[in-house]
Order: sequence, then structure tokens, then C-alpha cells
Amino acid sequence: MRPKLFLLAAVLGLSTLASAQAGSRRDLVRDRQQLRQLEFQLQQDRNRLAFDRRHHASRSQIRADQDLVYRDRADIRRLKDDMRRDRALRRAGRGVY
Repeated sequence: MRPKLFLLAAVLGLSTLASAQAGSRRDLVRDRQQLRQLEFQLQQDRNRLAFDRRHHASRSQIRADQDLVYRDRADIRRLKDDMRRDRALRRAGRGVY
């Protein structure tokens, strides 16, 4: 009975490691796609801000647009930092990737 349980535990453990490997690659691809989406959203928000400035929109509208641009840039920075940290962990060999 114990050898069967040990074998089952080993299989489950190895399948967990295998899924972690594939998941990290998928996470990297997902992060890249999310980065592209965020950069596209940032460009749209910048264009909206430029349009509002050209057409003399109210100050509150311009401030709202500036806040959106600021948040987009912060999200992009955060995502790039996460991607950089993941790559560094892979290079160091600390993670099972």
C-alpha cells in the first residue's frame, strides 16, 4: 500500500513541476500580450489628451486624461518589472521554469 501511495505522490509532484514549467512560459507570453495591450491603451490615451489640449477642453477633462496616461505608464512599468524579475530568476536557475 505504501509503495503505491509513494508512487502516486511522485507522479502528482512531477506533474505539478511540469505544469509549472509550461505555466511560466505561458505567463511570459501572456505578459507580453498584456504589455502590447497596455502600450496600445497608453497610445490611445495620449492621443485623447493631445486632442483635448488642441481643442481647448476643460481643465478637469485634461487632468482626467493626464491621470489615465499616468496610470497606464505605471501599469506598464510594473509589468516590465515583473517580466524582468522573472527573467532574472530563470537565468539564476532559482525557479523551475
